[in-house]
Amino acid sequence: MSMLMTLRRLADLADGERVELATLSRAVYPPEVAESWPGRHMEWSAHEWCVLVRTTEGALVSYAGIVLRWARREGMSVRVGGIGGVKTHPSARRLGFASAAMRRAVEFFGEQTDVAFGLLVCEPRLIGYYGSLGWQEFIGRLLVTQHGEPGEFTLNRVMAYSVREAAPSSGTIDLLGPPW
Repeated sequence: MSMLMTLRRLADLADGERVELATLSRAVYPPEVAESWPGRHMEWSAHEWCVLVRTTEGALVSYAGIVLRWARREGMSVRVGGIGGVKTHPSARRLGFASAAMRRAVEFFGEQTDVAFGLLVCEPRLIGYYGSLGWQEFIGRLLVTQHGEPGEFTLNRVMAYSVREAAPSSGTIDLLGPPW
């Protein structure tokens, strides 16, 4: 399917684009789903960048949020590219929109001079999907901050993607902040 894709700073979105994004979020996570989601009380990082995917007619159908952050891997400072908040309108699923957004986000990581690898967190049922896009499961410890307190992230699974370094599969990564 044909699509239009843009990479933008979230802060630069126009008011109309923010309304479109909120509409997409409600379609993907209606109130009854959002109210029962286990992560609803967690603190999440704000996305700095985003990939917006539209149909050729201009309808916003998919989104991937991006965070660039310094973290610690095995005690050493490392720049990580994070992807979060991936969503596709229910009527546009399985048409390649999210895959295209993911590929563009990873491409963006490669355009940065200092991103070592990418990270995302996902529900266990999505491990195979992200695996098909080249992501590998990280089975080590992911440390995050929640409301100022450090702790281990256990809500979902963690996946990594090689950028300038091989994607880690084990060990300890401290995000030095909330997850995305």
